[in-house]
Amino acid sequence: MTSWQALQQELDQWHEPATFWWRDDDAIAPGAALDHLLALSNRHGIDLSLAVIPALCTEALALRLSTEPRAWVLQHGYDHRPYAAPGERKRELGGPRPRDEILQQLHTGQQRLTQLFGAQALDILVPPWNRIDADLLPLLPGLGYRRLSVLGPRPAEPVGPLQINVHIDIIDWQARRFAGTEAVLKRIIANLEARRQGLVDATEPCGLMTHHLDHDPDCWAFLEQLTRTLTASSQVRWVEGPALLTA
Repeated sequence: MTSWQALQQELDQWHEPATFWWRDDDAIAPGAALDHLLALSNRHGIDLSLAVIPALCTEALALRLSTEPRAWVLQHGYDHRPYAAPGERKRELGGPRPRDEILQQLHTGQQRLTQLFGAQALDILVPPWNRIDADLLPLLPGLGYRRLSVLGPRPAEPVGPLQINVHIDIIDWQARRFAGTEAVLKRIIANLEARRQGLVDATEPCGLMTHHLDHDPDCWAFLEQLTRTLTASSQVRWVEGPALLTA
């Protein structure tokens, strides 16, 4: 049995369509890679959530997305700079910085995205590197965030906003290339199986995480086949952008 057949076998065990959503990180400007990504999502009728870096994004990006009804904007921190203490893993939202400084930057980022993208900007915070210090979580609703998106199954009893997470990273970051069809499909199947068996929150959509600026040809080829396969299945439903706020 091929990995694609194994995926279909898992989907066949679902009594209702399995939900998916797609988050692509680090958008700042138009370009060929973004055009490729948008064409792919449009070709298969899939809503695409772009995690945009407020301090770096351009007005040209807003103009480019203004004609894309399936494109939605999430807030990717503020400036995507690592502020962690020496020896700690990279993170923008935490570390030794004063909390008031972090919150002020996030608020400034919110205002910029709203100004540039209007109703396309959703109240969802995506921490750079999918990391945020725990003491910041209960402060996020006060800034107006309705969802937080990191990596991994969402907790049953979250602190702060309910999470709408990604689970499938298609890139091997150590090698900085496509992680491989078998490995990525195995992760998708594992997520679906865990949801179906009630081992994780079954209502959380399976989140696909991509980074269009870092894709090699194998990433693009895989995404073409994956989106085509999932969209063709009656056992799959892609969540529309605004519905992520209640998913």
